[in-house]
Amino acid sequence: MANPLVQGKARFLGYAPCGESTGTFRFTRPTGYTFRAGQFFTLTLSTHEGVQTKHFSHANAPQDPGIELTTRLTGSAFKEALQALHPGEEVTISGPGGRLVLPDRSRPTAFLTGGVGITPARSIIRDLVLSGEPTKMALFYANRTEDSVPYAEEFRGLAQSREGFILVEVIEEPARGWSSETGRIDAALIHRHIERPEAFYWVVSGPPRMVDAMRTVVSGLRLAQGSVAFESFSGYGA
Repeated sequence: MANPLVQGKARFLGYAPCGESTGTFRFTRPTGYTFRAGQFFTLTLSTHEGVQTKHFSHANAPQDPGIELTTRLTGSAFKEALQALHPGEEVTISGPGGRLVLPDRSRPTAFLTGGVGITPARSIIRDLVLSGEPTKMALFYANRTEDSVPYAEEFRGLAQSREGFILVEVIEEPARGWSSETGRIDAALIHRHIERPEAFYWVVSGPPRMVDAMRTVVSGLRLAQGSVAFESFSGYGA
């Protein structure tokens, strides 16, 4: 059943850094607001360029309180207004939207993502964990450097504590001593960590160029029709 569309006021709760040049912003929910893991919402702010509305994926699970978004701090008028918010200030939120939700929560699920493209994946992963679902999961997570990984410690801890959760970090510019994967995600890298990719449902999210590249990668995995979903984040570089 689809969640009802709601538009209303929400209060800003606070900010926390989440990787290099990336921040997490938390808000209360408008009255009656609910969402499913993987969906997005719109946030409306007054900026020095006028009133602006932007789309953001929910970064938290439906079971978490409030609404959480994580975004790169690009210096745009909208991001400056976002960073200037004080706790208690009101904004307008509407949603939810999007159909990037799991069709079968019991099926093994793999995520191909990078940077702030992690947000819908984190929402889905947290939802499965908090719900106590035993779903097997694999997260292939690409970032430029080790310092630029949103939610790094959370996922590393989950990989150590949860049976059936595979974390494959891929760093493009690794520091000396980095022991995981480097470069970019490709089919050979996936096969090194998953014996039967066709057994998984795949969620691909990230900047447009990355998502386009991953379309080529997943096309070589011999997946059944309906076994992959894509979410492209516009407004970001590669």
